[in-house]
Amino acid sequence: MEQMINKDLVKKLRNERSWSQDQLATISGLSIRTIQRIESEGTSSLESKRALAAAFDINVSNLDINTTAAGTLASIHRGHKFGLAGATLGLLSAYIGISISFASGHITSGEAGIYYGGLGAFYGICCAVIAVLSKRYHTNAAL
Repeated sequence: MEQMINKDLVKKLRNERSWSQDQLATISGLSIRTIQRIESEGTSSLESKRALAAAFDINVSNLDINTTAAGTLASIHRGHKFGLAGATLGLLSAYIGISISFASGHITSGEAGIYYGGLGAFYGICCAVIAVLSKRYHTNAAL
């Protein structure tokens, strides 16, 4: 039965020991093709997972994928993208509104310049806040 395995951790542990895939195959008793499949696809049998854990001298459960952290990280990136998209849409809407007001003569060019400048500054602050919060939540999710 195929199981998901943390392929990035396998690569990291192998590289920390300066082992080639061939050396890991020899040490673990697995074929080179099995090592290549594990590192590329992230799937293995339970026996292969046990052999890798023994070769790296770690618990078998350490090779499991942390799906909660991966889902949280994906959610954070999605929120970051939606936040920036929302801020951009708001900026464009405000620019259009200011431009229409200026074109129709409801505000002067000086007032339009002040509004544009204020809007640009507000947009910059919003993007900075989104970036800082995204980094903070990303750091907390990794813990």
